Amino acid sequence: MKILILYYSKTGHTLEAANATAEGIRSAGATADLVAVKNFKAGAVAEYDGFIMGSPCWAGSITGAGIATPLIHTLKILPADCMKGKRGGGISVHCVTGGAHTVNALGKLLSQKGCENYRPGPAAKAGLPLSPWKGPSVSSQDEALFKAYGVAFVA
Repeated sequence: MKILILYYSKTGHTLEAANATAEGIRSAGATADLVAVKNFKAGAVAEYDGFIMGSPCWAGSITGAGIATPLIHTLKILPADCMKGKRGGGISVHCVTGGAHTVNALGKLLSQKGCENYRPGPAAKAGLPLSPWKGPSVSSQDEALFKAYGVAFVA
């Protein structure tokens, strides 16, 4: 199984979560490619069996979906049925609350692209509210949850 993890990370927290997820996927015997949203090519989706999106929570518990705008823009350019027959997933990092809401919103967006097999992943607390500084990283306990999610995503 070949899985694409598409992520947006301004301070590195979502990348920490994506790396841990990729580690779990690889330990389960599958291939995982991490791609930052700025380097993503829409045609690449066809090459993968699974597609996981990693997003920080942007005011997800207050308004809107809480998904990072660059990921929303990227999803809009994908063909309507590009996720048909593929496994989808979502992970998130939040600094206060709302990460689970973001993970669920990712599932709704992927279903609009034809995904019928969405597997919601964990959301971890990291960073500082409304801050351009990195703040606390994803905890080792949360990294273990992302790794376990990667293993379960392959199964």
